[in-house]
Amino acid sequence: MGTLGTQAAGLSEPAPSSRLRALVANRIEHSLPSQPIARSNAEKCALRGDGGLLPGPGEEGPPESGVKSIPGLSGARGQWWQSLHRTMLRGVLGKTFRLVGYTIQYGCIAHCAFEYVGGVVMCSGPSMEPTIQNSDIVFAENLSRHFYGIQRGDIVIAKSPSDPKSNICKRVIGLEGDKILTSSPSDFFKSHNYVPTGHVWLEGDNLQNSTDSRYYGPIPYGLIRGRIFFKIWPLSDFGFLRDSPNGHRFSDD
Repeated sequence: MGTLGTQAAGLSEPAPSSRLRALVANRIEHSLPSQPIARSNAEKCALRGDGGLLPGPGEEGPPESGVKSIPGLSGARGQWWQSLHRTMLRGVLGKTFRLVGYTIQYGCIAHCAFEYVGGVVMCSGPSMEPTIQNSDIVFAENLSRHFYGIQRGDIVIAKSPSDPKSNICKRVIGLEGDKILTSSPSDFFKSHNYVPTGHVWLEGDNLQNSTDSRYYGPIPYGLIRGRIFFKIWPLSDFGFLRDSPNGHRFSDD
């Protein structure tokens, strides 16, 4: 009976191995620290599986490489850029105003030079042949017209009385008060015309192919722009202009 009782009691008690495992598990659970286990960044990244790109919650990421920002450096850099921009803007505006000033200044000088001194002119048309051929380049001075120095026989440039936008190149045949032969020298009855005050009588050297005062009459002195006295081109005719081939047309008493 004792043996049976012992066996019965043994059947109701847990096996020694099960009790030992429960005791070990209880000891391990109470021996774990309450704080998380410190791990290296590599271990944390390996546990997260994110390749170390982002830190986990409550964790500091790996130190960043490169130059750290210095407090106040960005503000100083912005001020430097603003100062540089202002300096460049002032430089550009200064150069622009200087260029405009130089343009106006030299434009005024050029205008005064062409208006009062003279300039180079290219003549076109056959009306002044043989003295001036088509496309000859001549020099015209403007001082004579300002000081009323135009004389008979001078070759002048004037505004066309029929087309103010174009210029004509003719020779002065008569001044104010002169009597001009308006008919052909071979005509039996000759007609004359007097040049009124403040006007001049102009004709081309090529009388057979020239539209001049014989058609539109004397022109006002104010239409004269300059006096041609020197030929520049062609080089074979370089020099002062020759006299008129129609000298008999200057006066006829």
